Amino acid sequence: MPFRETIFEVGQPVHIISRAIEERKIFNNEIDCFRFVFQLYAANIGKPAYSLWRQDIVKAAQALLQGEELSSHFIIKEHQPLVSLLDFSLVVNHNHLYLVPNSENSVPVLMKKLNNAFAQYFNLKHRRKGALFEGPYRAVMIKTQLQSDAVSRYVSVMNPLDVFQPGWREDGLRNKEDAFKFLEDYQFSSFPDKIGKRKSKILAPPEVLEKYLSISPDKLNNYREFVEEFLKERSSGHEPIYLE
Repeated sequence: MPFRETIFEVGQPVHIISRAIEERKIFNNEIDCFRFVFQLYAANIGKPAYSLWRQDIVKAAQALLQGEELSSHFIIKEHQPLVSLLDFSLVVNHNHLYLVPNSENSVPVLMKKLNNAFAQYFNLKHRRKGALFEGPYRAVMIKTQLQSDAVSRYVSVMNPLDVFQPGWREDGLRNKEDAFKFLEDYQFSSFPDKIGKRKSKILAPPEVLEKYLSISPDKLNNYREFVEEFLKERSSGHEPIYLE
């Protein structure tokens, strides 16, 4: 639903989906993915510093994903985080954000800043004009823990698997071990954070993640086992899965 038709409640999780027009591949290049990660963080607390080189932005995004603080050389902080980011993934022609609004109107403000900034960058780099995304975004409110668990899995497990093996939902995964290895190494999703491999700075603080996702240091093994079982069930030879 367009943001003008949506009422976002502070503290109520929401799943945001932004798709590129014409199924354009906007996240199949690492530099573009790093740029989006950096702009997501910057839009959430302020804006990028002036006169940054492309190499600086890539290094800044890499540092954020590894949990490092950024200096004012990279970011101009203007306010407290607009949202608390619970999960994310970048998937070839679209992105998923699972987040919690921290103030009224914070989601529309964030998405306008983020999508406009990335579209301007992408169009300039690739010498194109016009809209990059199909409308502002789609928003789905999450009201129960069951919904939250399903959305979290959908965002940080199922969608990155589309990058690993296109068509896996119909055909089944060819190799569950390789699939898990891909998930834990894929930089542009929150899965590595959820298994304790990294502590990305763009995600919400641990206490917020635990509140909404039931993810905590003492439950990492349980989550890993859950995902491994999920991958086993979706491997070739099992019944195919069909989701929206």
